[in-house]
Amino acid sequence: MNEFISNIKEKVGTHKTLIQNFSYLSALQVFNMLVPLLTYPYLIRVLGKETYGLVVFAQAIIGYLVILVNFGFNISSTKEVSIHRNNKDKLNEIVSSTLIIKSVLFCVSIAILAILILVIPQMKESRMLFLLTMWMCLYEVIFPIWYFQGIERMKYITYLTLVSRLIFIGLIFVIIHNPSDYLFVPIINGIGALCAGIISLFIVFKTHSLEFRFQPYVILKKYFKDSIPIFLSNVSVRLYVGTNKVIVGAFLGMAEVSYYDLAEKVIAALKIPHGVLGQALFPKISKERNLHFIKRIFNLSLLLNLILFVVIIVSSKLIVQLLGGQEMLDAKTVLNILLITVPIVGMSNIFGIQMLIPFGYSKSFSRVIVSSGLIYMIQALIVWGTIGFSIISVALITVVTEIFVTTYMFYYCRKYKLWI
Repeated sequence: MNEFISNIKEKVGTHKTLIQNFSYLSALQVFNMLVPLLTYPYLIRVLGKETYGLVVFAQAIIGYLVILVNFGFNISSTKEVSIHRNNKDKLNEIVSSTLIIKSVLFCVSIAILAILILVIPQMKESRMLFLLTMWMCLYEVIFPIWYFQGIERMKYITYLTLVSRLIFIGLIFVIIHNPSDYLFVPIINGIGALCAGIISLFIVFKTHSLEFRFQPYVILKKYFKDSIPIFLSNVSVRLYVGTNKVIVGAFLGMAEVSYYDLAEKVIAALKIPHGVLGQALFPKISKERNLHFIKRIFNLSLLLNLILFVVIIVSSKLIVQLLGGQEMLDAKTVLNILLITVPIVGMSNIFGIQMLIPFGYSKSFSRVIVSSGLIYMIQALIVWGTIGFSIISVALITVVTEIFVTTYMFYYCRKYKLWI
């Protein structure tokens, strides 16, 4: 018995950091899951379907600019920080380069938004909403989640995000009382994000004693080029994730955006477990490259996602009624369709993020994601030219695209003998 207990303690000690990171991320993601679900019923009823749909539509548009500012650094910089975590000079270079490039890309994103507002009438009419929603891009610049993931100190991410989200929840119920208050949604989000970003940078440069240093062009160029494959992948992912709400808003209306958004929020909450697992594991896998360990995680992830699938498919009507009320029942069918992607995405994340990238096959990973964007666009064009868009057809396009991604990722894993 004593020997058994000693073995358990030894295993726990070996994976202590991993367990701590998973615990912090689990707490964080559970809270992130609860915040939209807590505020959604209030906002949809106070703002109404049309106004709330407009807010979501603005977030979907700015989401493209977030991808530009992110530029894949949440993966590439995480990997670099993880590898060089004990080299302070190298960390100074990585952190400084990432912040400089992101700041430049943020300025570019502002210029792009200004042009879009000038040329697109729908955006011009709601320009203040779009400008305020740019808090999403600013947050990408000032919140170095990639640094904390790289050093495997997830507690900082958890505490800081909790602070920003608590501010958001409190102010939503205090300030927003009628449809004319819709501009306060991005303002409140921005206040919380700004607080979290400032505190996190203080921790990086003061508590961890790193130094911000302007980097020569050749160094910046290197980090920029290293992130291009991930950026292209993120753009392609955005095509079949963020574009859905843009298509629904442009062709069907803002009420339909609300339906689709409700279904998507529930699906996002269901994807949290394997998202947490992936974030916690990525630094460890990047260092150790243990295929046996990855396969064990794959089996655990698949089992969890299949259980979630069964539970939600049975209770989808009740979930929609609780969150949006009887008038939002049109979201039920979309929810059931998108539910298919939960186990599928769980598998593709293991094949891609946890296998192809850590083992040096980033180009193949990018090829899959870029191809998925093309598959999405081809489907969208066919649907547009034949049966026309509906929230159901848009959801089905997403499912087919996710199946393609997972199958293609698995093909490469077999090809490189990562999965035998």
